[in-house]
Amino acid sequence: MVIYMILFIVALFSSLLETINPVLGYINEIIVVGFAGVALVKLFFLEKAEKKAMDGWILLSLVLCSAFFLVAFIPNLFSEPHNTMAMQLYTFFGMTKFLILFYSGRILVKDLDFRASIPWMKRLAWLFSLICLLVYILNMAVPLMQPFDIRFGMPTYAYGFGHPAPFSMIVIIFTVLMVFFSLLQKTRLPYLYLLLNLGLIFTAGRSTAIGIYLCLFLLLLLFPYIKRIPNYMYLLLGGFLAWFSWDRIINQFGAENTEARGVLLRTSVQIAKDHAPFGAGLGMFGSHASRLHYSPLYYDYQLSRVWGLSSINPSFITDSYWAMIIGETGILGSILLIALFIVTLIAIIRSTSGNFKMKLIVAFPFIYALCTSPVDTLLVSGSIISIILAVLYMIALSHTKPSENS
Repeated sequence: MVIYMILFIVALFSSLLETINPVLGYINEIIVVGFAGVALVKLFFLEKAEKKAMDGWILLSLVLCSAFFLVAFIPNLFSEPHNTMAMQLYTFFGMTKFLILFYSGRILVKDLDFRASIPWMKRLAWLFSLICLLVYILNMAVPLMQPFDIRFGMPTYAYGFGHPAPFSMIVIIFTVLMVFFSLLQKTRLPYLYLLLNLGLIFTAGRSTAIGIYLCLFLLLLLFPYIKRIPNYMYLLLGGFLAWFSWDRIINQFGAENTEARGVLLRTSVQIAKDHAPFGAGLGMFGSHASRLHYSPLYYDYQLSRVWGLSSINPSFITDSYWAMIIGETGILGSILLIALFIVTLIAIIRSTSGNFKMKLIVAFPFIYALCTSPVDTLLVSGSIISIILAVLYMIALSHTKPSENS
């Protein structure tokens, strides 16, 4: 349990650690590989002892992932690959590491008791939010942080995380954990903490994160008065999120958008059509491998002339998760990956013990990752590791009763 919590906290702040030393950015990959290795060992001994360790969800995901693997590698088999096999495997690993971690973690946390960690996580959540708030207040008097950009007419900040997106993600994870603890212990929801973190989310300026947080906040206000959320409420909250983020959506997908992310998304669709149904192959478009060994597709589709996508300055090539998926694995690969997302979401909900409120809160971080994927790279970044570890932590706790001193 202690090792898990240490890894969870390290993963939460890995983006901050990466700004100190870029090598520390590989911590998340090490965590995934470590979880997979230990899970395989535990699975071997469980099967040897004739104890059931693999369920239908793991088997279904394994089948879908195997199909996705074949679809992703087929284009490289019938044409001369642009990247090495190692880089192709690394790209596929980046696409599916959330699956590896989740299903490995389900095996590892099954018998762990995390109740003793609840008071410490509460203190850490409050400490993090209060320190960030204090830094922001001090920054108004004495500039301590460099503004990241201007959103809603105000400067936004990353609080040392390199980008506001991972900071927003941590704020949301701590918020969800505090709400989860309240539901688990049947105590009053932490409205003061929710308001504090709402302010922090606004200072980061990520419109999608703000919209999703507001939806969560409005939903929590209704929690004490409802036994089950009616379907129309989901439609209303979804409509509110779409309205709040509409400018952002139009900016990313509109034809007039000449920025790197919008160009990548539109071009990926064209690549998927030209290389139907399998796509251009791993390491060919929108991935780190295609940036490291500059892909000829950027010349073929005139992207080498776009700022941030040129061979001289390829810094924005990995700015769109779905551009990579659509361009490299095609329509078929995209469908399989969406199916994997749905299966994983259902597995999260079914693995959680408790009422619909508990299940919704546990699944919320993963839902957040899915909602931000069209305009963010969270699913392929280290942040997805923190989200999956948080989900596994809450799933394990949902099967226990809180201790008296929690």
